[in-house]
Amino acid sequence: MNELDSNDRYHLKKAQMDVDRKNLEAQRAQQELDRLILDLEHKYELIGNEKNIEPRTATIADNSINRNNKGNGKELLESIALEASKS
Repeated sequence: MNELDSNDRYHLKKAQMDVDRKNLEAQRAQQELDRLILDLEHKYELIGNEKNIEPRTATIADNSINRNNKGNGKELLESIALEASKS
């Protein structure tokens, strides 16, 4: 028996669709968080000042690593080295 019966295929497809839906919900929640952080950084005039809001601690962080670590590799390494030298 090499094939799933129709009932098992249905449950498998349904479960995969549930996973896909949850992934989309998680992406939406992350986008809402990013939007809120951007609004707060604008409100507190943090944009361009190498400061950002750390959402897990609800604090203003004084560093040059952006919240999504989307900088290029050189910038990321420089900022990590700078943080390490401060410690």
